[in-house]
Amino acid sequence: MPDWTTHVIAGWITGKATKSDVSLVVAGSLLPDIFKIQMLFDALQINTHGFFDPLHTPCGTLLIALMLSLLFKMAGRAFIFLMMGASTHYLLDFFLMHAAGGMKMLFPFSWKEYQIHIISSGNYWVTVSALIIGAIFYFYLTAICQKHLK
Repeated sequence: MPDWTTHVIAGWITGKATKSDVSLVVAGSLLPDIFKIQMLFDALQINTHGFFDPLHTPCGTLLIALMLSLLFKMAGRAFIFLMMGASTHYLLDFFLMHAAGGMKMLFPFSWKEYQIHIISSGNYWVTVSALIIGAIFYFYLTAICQKHLK
């Protein structure tokens, strides 16, 4: 299941592999899940799904990334790195079997939900695999950096 651990590792690997600002790519990889703030409102029995659900769509993430990137001196670069991370998030989520019916990838133009049905949302092997790949990638990069520093 692509949980936050998996999304962070995917963002970190993407940031390192592309020699990007890793912290922004990782932040972007978590950006689509900002909609989960609605759980606080659910606990208070306040229905905010109409407001927060669109945030877990490419269009909603694009708007949030645009607003966040304005906080940085080089807003264009920050936006690219945030969206790079968000892309990894959507790529991983696209393979899930969503209990709710899928992701609204074409929102606001269509409410149709899409999913590929490959990974069960309860499958923890995706996270374990991401941790192993991340560890291998980390040690590989560390070995290369040490080799070049000598």
